[in-house]
Amino acid sequence: MKKQLFRFILAGFLLLPLLALAQNNNYPVTTVNGVEYYQYTVQPSEGLLAIGRKFKISKDEIIKASPEVKEGLKVGQQILIPVPKKAGKKSVAKSSQNEDFILHKVDKKQTLFSISRKYNVSESEIVKNNPGIEKGLHDGIVLKIPKQVKDIKKKENEKTVSKDSKAVQADTADKKTKYTTHKVQPEETLFSISRRYKVEIPDIIKINPGSDSKLVVGSDLKIPSKEVTKPKAPKKDSIELELKATKENNKEVEKPSLFKSSEKKTIRIAFLLPFMLDQPKTDQSVDRFVNFYEGALLAINEAKQKGISFEVYTYDTEKSEERVTEILNNPELKAVDLIIGPAFSNQVPIVEDFAKENKINTLIPFTSKVPDIDSNPYLFQFNPGPDTELDMISDLISGKYKNCHIVFAELEDISPLDDGRIRVETLKKKMTKEHRNFSTIDLINPDNVNFKTVLHKGDKNLIIFNSDKFSNVGTYINALTTESETFDILLFKQYNWRSQSEKTPAGIFISPFITKFNTESVDQFNSGYDRYFGKDVTTDSPRYDLLGYDLSNYFISVIHRNGGKFGNKINSNNLIKGIQSEPLFERTSANSGFINQRVYLGEDKAQ
Repeated sequence: MKKQLFRFILAGFLLLPLLALAQNNNYPVTTVNGVEYYQYTVQPSEGLLAIGRKFKISKDEIIKASPEVKEGLKVGQQILIPVPKKAGKKSVAKSSQNEDFILHKVDKKQTLFSISRKYNVSESEIVKNNPGIEKGLHDGIVLKIPKQVKDIKKKENEKTVSKDSKAVQADTADKKTKYTTHKVQPEETLFSISRRYKVEIPDIIKINPGSDSKLVVGSDLKIPSKEVTKPKAPKKDSIELELKATKENNKEVEKPSLFKSSEKKTIRIAFLLPFMLDQPKTDQSVDRFVNFYEGALLAINEAKQKGISFEVYTYDTEKSEERVTEILNNPELKAVDLIIGPAFSNQVPIVEDFAKENKINTLIPFTSKVPDIDSNPYLFQFNPGPDTELDMISDLISGKYKNCHIVFAELEDISPLDDGRIRVETLKKKMTKEHRNFSTIDLINPDNVNFKTVLHKGDKNLIIFNSDKFSNVGTYINALTTESETFDILLFKQYNWRSQSEKTPAGIFISPFITKFNTESVDQFNSGYDRYFGKDVTTDSPRYDLLGYDLSNYFISVIHRNGGKFGNKINSNNLIKGIQSEPLFERTSANSGFINQRVYLGEDKAQ
């Protein structure tokens, strides 16, 4: 498999000029403002220079046609490439496959749901014609929408004279329905309006056709005042039912109490996690979120044994923004002390807005990039993110590894948004300013890379790649592993690289997880987990059940001591002993949210 990959990459470099001419005419062609463009899908590890060579145009020409690429390329992203004038007519002739489709360029914050409503076509039909978008949409990509939809729209428009016939029918059918008229204000969205009037977004769209695609400031919206269909009722968990332990099994060795407050208060926690209960189980990552939830329930049960009362609300967020929006319309969510979730980054902005508007502390447990963390004081980000990691590796280079020979391994065409690229550029500036020597090797072809030219015999060589994606660096690591038989090599890794099966040199990594567990604590947790849930613990690293347990313990303690408005009471004294993680939440400014600043250095042996 690896040899085949090497041959493919090598062939790509040798035959690129020929392939560029042979393949360009096979790409779909679209016309924008009278100019013809190829509709090109970005491939893995591809950058602007590589695409430019493929089409024999400059990087600047690509950026001019698709300005969004200045923010970096993403695999599967669709961009526009200018069609050479000579090839234009021939390309158009070969692009008959586009005659059955409308090309739609995705705008910022558009979702698959809103696009499907705009063109009156199902989401599954759009996904079918645009493979890969089920993983998420990106600003600027071009979607193919079945053209017959356009004909339907046209027929609907023809039926419209002075008043929309469907609106008339709706008015006739709902004569008994009372409406409130709302004038759209600047920066308002359907989401904010639906929450204000406590109605569902689909109910607003139903009586205001076209409002899902565009809201016009100053226009009037009809808001139904009748009772609308509510989303599925949340599951208010009974811990006695969720945890199957008997009274006899619940007896545990008494521990020093984490909860010093004697105040009697019911703690209300809402979990927003993707359990996918209504869908076939195909995504194995769902198991991790179930494990996280189970670990949290164990922490809640332990606190319950100490006399603390709970109300636990659990919601299945699935993967869509629409589902989260639907959930947040539940009135009880405005009274909880803590929201835990969501899991997916596309859902985070919706929950962020809700948390800020209702002043509810919210834990984002998984993603390391929370958009409004700098301006939303109610957010808690557990995954520290690249800035904290960069600070630590910088300190290590100046301290523990100051005698190492630093080698920056740089691939071409790496996105400016890749945290690995940002890390290397920052460290090089720091070392140059401190007059420290380092080496740089440019990586172009994994079959023809010679690390010997930059490695020092007799020194420990710390290798730092300019990409965090293993898919970018994996083949080069193979070559580096071979050299580790002769040279003393230490590779700076990402935590998630440890799950790869490929051989790697000895390395170090930075993560928010304790690298050496307390055996007694782990054994006690495992025993309780088996007793309550009747199944073996996971062998994953990190363990999501331990993550749910540690984070829930932390926030239960803080809420019990300080109440639901505990944000201003968070400080370095809030350390709660954890098994796998002991977060240290700190603000970056007076009005910002909190980011966990506690990270650990891990060391891996050669694999």
